[in-house]
Amino acid sequence: MGLFILEKVLNLSAPSPYRDVLYTYVTLGTALAFAVFAGITVTRLERESKLVQELSRSRAELERKEEMACHELEITKERMLKISQLGALIGKSIKEEEVYYKLAHAAHVALSFDRVMVYQRKSEGLVIVEARGIKMKDKNEEKALETLIIPCSSEAGAIGVACQENRALIFASEDFIPPKYRLKPPFDRIRAIRSRSFLLVPVKIDGEKYARAIVAADRKYKKADVTSDDLVSLEILADIAATTLARLTVEKKLEILATTDGLTGILNRRTWMEMAEKELTRAQRYKYPFSIIMLDIDDFKRVNDSWGHQAGDKVLQTIGSILKKNSRKVDLPGRYGGEEFVVLLPHTRGEVALSVAERIRRAIEMANMDVHIVVTATFGVSWFDPETTDSTLDQILLKADNALYQGKRLGKNRAIASWDISTGGKDEGEKGKLSHGRAPEHGENPGDS
Repeated sequence: MGLFILEKVLNLSAPSPYRDVLYTYVTLGTALAFAVFAGITVTRLERESKLVQELSRSRAELERKEEMACHELEITKERMLKISQLGALIGKSIKEEEVYYKLAHAAHVALSFDRVMVYQRKSEGLVIVEARGIKMKDKNEEKALETLIIPCSSEAGAIGVACQENRALIFASEDFIPPKYRLKPPFDRIRAIRSRSFLLVPVKIDGEKYARAIVAADRKYKKADVTSDDLVSLEILADIAATTLARLTVEKKLEILATTDGLTGILNRRTWMEMAEKELTRAQRYKYPFSIIMLDIDDFKRVNDSWGHQAGDKVLQTIGSILKKNSRKVDLPGRYGGEEFVVLLPHTRGEVALSVAERIRRAIEMANMDVHIVVTATFGVSWFDPETTDSTLDQILLKADNALYQGKRLGKNRAIASWDISTGGKDEGEKGKLSHGRAPEHGENPGDS
């Protein structure tokens, strides 16, 4: 357009030599203007191209991060689902040892720890009750681990501190472990419990000063550090375990209240009768004998009248303790009512039960009852013989009761066998002077409890 106008001007007014010069200048100026404009356009296009490339890279990076986040979310969802499922299994436990078994399994499977150990706090200290992923080549170390008892104090390093202070601890491999948390001799010699990066999580129950148990976990074989996410996840499982243990504790207390005599701590009459009926059914089915010892405190009314009911309660408590001390784990001592007690002895023939009754009689006679008279008791013994009788529980109890009152008539403080009542019990005084052991085939100490 500029050249066109210029041509019109030159044609009209400029002399020919000057017109050519002007034309040349105008042409060059126009070309220069176009060149400048073109340069600006190229620069802008280059800048826009770079911006597009940067945006594309940013978008790709964001898409990658989004994909990774989604993947991590899926992993987290899967992990939390496993935690939820295994946590529900922990919550269904009916025994304390079952809780620890499932807790170790859940930490090993759901949280993918290489090694997991559960230390239960007992009266003597922390004891390993469950372990997963532990590899030991040394048999001596294996034995040492099985018998290991760790104090619930800083003497044992981090494990003891976690128990004593009832709090979780996490150590990454790059962390410097302060002296307070390092394993102390002799525990530092057991390689199986050493680790550079590990978690310690307490199983905490409200109202208890120390941890009920400690869960230790690491990724030693993967040579990977534990993380804060691992800590949170393991604490979730430990909290579920703690809630379950608290429930079991309450249930156990309720069961004790419902099944035991509150004063003596042995079975109450209702529970004893139920368990005795079950024992009779088993004995009839599998053809084995059992015996029943019944005892009654001699002149118990005189104790209450002379020294008061508190003294009488003390006598009852002492006799309950004597019965527990002289009973095996399989025996069933119970308070039958008032000052009467019973003991059922599975797999025990009558003559052996009679010797046990005599041992208990002498223990009562020698016991310090905190009253100013010697307390004694009279015993009646009967037994179920699967080869010769098909008696009911009431019939067996009646035989023991009859034998007991035969002993009362003969002067008290003695043990009478129901099968000897026909003889008037004339030999029972001599038998009462003997002290026999339990049947050797039982292989148990009557004092075991």
